[in-house]
Amino acid sequence: MTAQSAKLAKRTKKKTKKQKDAKVKNKSKVKKNKEIGAGREKKTNPEVVTSQEKELIPIEELERKVRQYIVGQDAQVKQIISAIYRAKIFSSIKANVLIIGNSGTGKTATIKKVAELLGIPYTIEDATKYTQEGYYGADVEEMIYNLIQNADGDFIEASTGMIIIDEIDKKALNGEEHNPAGTEVLNSLLKIIEGTTMMICPSPFMDEPIPFSTEGLTIIFMGAFPGLDKIRDARLNRNAFGFSRNEVKSSGECRYIKQDLVRYGLPEEFAGRVDTIIEMNQLSVPELTKILTDSKLSIFRRYEKEFRRFGIRLKYDNEIFEKIANKALEVKTGARELSTVVNWMFEDVVFEVFAKPGKYKECLLLPGIVEDNTEYLLS
Repeated sequence: MTAQSAKLAKRTKKKTKKQKDAKVKNKSKVKKNKEIGAGREKKTNPEVVTSQEKELIPIEELERKVRQYIVGQDAQVKQIISAIYRAKIFSSIKANVLIIGNSGTGKTATIKKVAELLGIPYTIEDATKYTQEGYYGADVEEMIYNLIQNADGDFIEASTGMIIIDEIDKKALNGEEHNPAGTEVLNSLLKIIEGTTMMICPSPFMDEPIPFSTEGLTIIFMGAFPGLDKIRDARLNRNAFGFSRNEVKSSGECRYIKQDLVRYGLPEEFAGRVDTIIEMNQLSVPELTKILTDSKLSIFRRYEKEFRRFGIRLKYDNEIFEKIANKALEVKTGARELSTVVNWMFEDVVFEVFAKPGKYKECLLLPGIVEDNTEYLLS
């Protein structure tokens, strides 16, 4: 046997042993999952406090922490936290949430931060990549596989996780006579929404599939739903200027309702299973400015921190934040555009700093830098 073939044989033996160990480990996890699952099935009282509930962050503390990151959506943050918290505590109450809002309003950022703080595994899916079964594209069961993967293969952990499906409005009929593909995808999602048991075998080391229940999943749909506001206005009998011909409506009456979703083009069976509808606010210049100055997600503050790490202090007039916000608002993609504007602002500065490392201690951002990224002074 040559040295090369001996090395190959040794590597193959090691790989085989690793696969066997992984197989044993997965079998042990499957057995544990089945045992825990059997124990959970006995709990039927929604008011019984589970061990998982005891570990949850107190709801007010959770809200306070999330609001350190999310600006301009105080009521919406509270609604989202309430829906997710409810799903974690009351096992018999399923949470199927729809969040309506334009790009950059903080839909995804809010959900991700809540999931992170609560330690909930999640997967974010784009509805547009899914197709009806048998056609080119992803099958909705792939969402379950992705969730299990994000839970490090732990079925029990994944079974109480979250599936976040964005661009769900793209699957609606929306005035079209026929949209069979979109309707089929929404119908295929019903089995996950309603709660069912699926046979899942995502690992090649498992000899046989094991049951996975979707009963404990929190399903969150998101979308911009352009034109849905006009459907609501028509229901509220408002004219083109937003005034009601009748008396002023209460905030409760002004909420989106399931009938609005059906008129928009979502199948009635699908819309009927959405139990919470949340509408995000459009962000204004003051709110975008506050994101830059106060939010822990502020791209500007991150630049400040990174420059400080290299011994460079940023100097600027506070009016710069409002200018950035106004610039970002021109594109109409909300808070997302803040990163684009700020990254562009610092392009030239970053080049100069790294071209002569250690030379500069201070960077003065001049008022015109939002429009011309060479408007700065290094010293």
